[in-house]
Amino acid sequence: MEKRHGINTALRLAAAFFVINFVLDMLILCCEPLQKLFWLMLGNSSLLDKELSGIAIIISAVSLLIALLPKCILAFYNLGKKDMQKQRGLITIILTAGFSLLSSFFSNAAGLIIGLITSQYELLLINILSRPRAVTGLLSTAATIILYCCGAIELYNGAEKPAYPPYSGENINTEDTLS
Repeated sequence: MEKRHGINTALRLAAAFFVINFVLDMLILCCEPLQKLFWLMLGNSSLLDKELSGIAIIISAVSLLIALLPKCILAFYNLGKKDMQKQRGLITIILTAGFSLLSSFFSNAAGLIIGLITSQYELLLINILSRPRAVTGLLSTAATIILYCCGAIELYNGAEKPAYPPYSGENINTEDTLS
């Protein structure tokens, strides 16, 4: 069965949400005037003379990349496929769940590493920046939900793919071995 235009639009939207989330989070992590604005709004004014170290920014950026890149690649991969298959829909659902768990694991690990490597002030600054990043994280959550939905639609409406294709055109066995 051929994919409908709406599913491709949803996959494009999911990929765009992942890219926008990455760009906004990197802007929050790397733009010092924006950081100072958030620290003033959400923290206290005594933190205005403090700066994030390069290692804290790099660890945060790498964890963000590890969190978003696999799901973004999955969205682009599914966007490139023109047909719908039940097996691909199931794989999309499973991989989306796996990548979400991987994302949570690396985000928590990055927080622990930053806490061990950097100072107490930098950890406080990262924690203050996590509030606006939680708002941008809604884009990632929405994109993940879209991936789940596209996988479910493909699982429900996809064409059956034979579990055991015939070997080089010979020994064609029409018996269904899965039932």
